[in-house]
Amino acid sequence: MKGKVSAVVVCFILVFGIFSTAKADTILFPVIAVNQPNVTTIVSVLNRHSWGTSTHLHYIYRYKQSLVDGEPNISGDCISYEFTRPTWEGDLVSFDASGSLNGGNALFGDTNNYGEGFAMPGSGPRRAYLLVTNSDAAGNRVDVTDKVKLMGEAIIMDIAYGAAWGYRAINDLEREDYSFRNVRYTNGGVYSALPSHGYVDRRFTFFPPSEWTTRFFVTPIGWNMHSQNLTATVALEVGVIYDRNGNRYTFTPIDKTVRCTAAIDLKDLVDATVWSAIENIGGWSWFGVTSGDAIVYKLEYVLENPTYGGTNNNGYLLSTYARP
Repeated sequence: MKGKVSAVVVCFILVFGIFSTAKADTILFPVIAVNQPNVTTIVSVLNRHSWGTSTHLHYIYRYKQSLVDGEPNISGDCISYEFTRPTWEGDLVSFDASGSLNGGNALFGDTNNYGEGFAMPGSGPRRAYLLVTNSDAAGNRVDVTDKVKLMGEAIIMDIAYGAAWGYRAINDLEREDYSFRNVRYTNGGVYSALPSHGYVDRRFTFFPPSEWTTRFFVTPIGWNMHSQNLTATVALEVGVIYDRNGNRYTFTPIDKTVRCTAAIDLKDLVDATVWSAIENIGGWSWFGVTSGDAIVYKLEYVLENPTYGGTNNNGYLLSTYARP
């Protein structure tokens, strides 16, 4: 009798997969910046039509204050805030993560009943990343038999100055859990993150720092991003900057270790002597990850400068995997 019971249990497990890992699709919004009412991030999540669906989506913010004692909070931990909201096949929901626009509820005349809003808690300047996954009503991840079921976009708006930039959510094409792994690893499917190898650093240009600010948004990726404070160390690791006339300046690279997520200004990666040489002319260099893996966006902006039409900014993904 004991052998028969065991065989039935094994058969049940094989057929119904009660101990298998759920394969809910999960997407990552690597940069969420808020400081209501001036800075908002409008997030859009699309649950597209396809085979297999779920009744709900589970949302997890990993967030922290942007500043500590007036300085950028680069090494501080993030904390989690999570909730579950209904979804429907083909549904598109947009919301303001700061809660300023429509109280954090669904935007743009969305008539679906989501129950509650989507904003992260707290006040003041905060940085975060956001995970969204297929789930049941209790927030448990469910199998939707589709690695690209979800899609998302975000736009970061500086309402006070009238400037914005945006990006597309990250989807690991091999994994369906809360881990996002660089393609250089076995079973990794993220093509938009820099690994810690010098041969995949990124060349970038920058405008004269006396007028424009160049900033890097860095979010480490890896195992269990729903609960872990992952780290990545970044630097202008070649230790060389060229100005726009081709003059070469060398310096000892300045490492910055980002924990969870952070923004780092170009000025903080360059020594004072080199900075003074390129401050009024701009130039180009190499950005690299020396430890860990990270998704990196380059932002450049100017505030209230009549030469450039007042306030302008632009951001783009710096950390594509393929070498430029």
